[in-house]
Amino acid sequence: MVIALQAQFVIGMKGGTTRAWEEYGNVNTPDGANIHVDGFQLSAMAYYKLNNTFWVGVEPGWVERGAACEPGFIIFNSDTKLRLNYVEMPVLAMAQVPLFRQKILLRMKAGFGAAYVTSAFREVRDLNNIEPTVRSRLTFDNEGAMQRWDYGLYGGLILSYKIGKHEIMMDGNYYHGLPDVDAVFTSRNRTVNISLGYMIHLPFR
Repeated sequence: MVIALQAQFVIGMKGGTTRAWEEYGNVNTPDGANIHVDGFQLSAMAYYKLNNTFWVGVEPGWVERGAACEPGFIIFNSDTKLRLNYVEMPVLAMAQVPLFRQKILLRMKAGFGAAYVTSAFREVRDLNNIEPTVRSRLTFDNEGAMQRWDYGLYGGLILSYKIGKHEIMMDGNYYHGLPDVDAVFTSRNRTVNISLGYMIHLPFR
């Protein structure tokens, strides 16, 4: 993607931790069941400033999703994990509110995006023996039920500290996937991530 960088643009990078799980529909999980996996997220940022309050832009990046219990397993436990690595492209609208002398800013954002699985792994450990966890890569050649494309809704908050044309920020996001990851079972991606990042307003002199 190529963008003509003008005075109205802001670009940046962010990275942080993710907590991902899958929504199983009407399936009841045991009380206290661990269904999430933790991972990492890295994104670029490119926004166009419509005015001093509203921005629109994209945040292409890479994110780890998955679940601590793959749909279809009879017993829910934290020893069966599905890990899915996606490249994603959310398109977002954002509004900002100054909190302190235009230096500290609160931004609210929402949008829609699509993602594609670049790699996937299944981690299984048999609770009845002491064998180590078996990690297998999913090639999708024989995984007809697994969906490689995902899409859904994004929402988040940014708390930013501005120094001239530079900004240091903390970014919190929630992703609400709409299709099932597994075509046979209800398995919709859910992800929360917290990131630290840096943005710069262009042109920089």
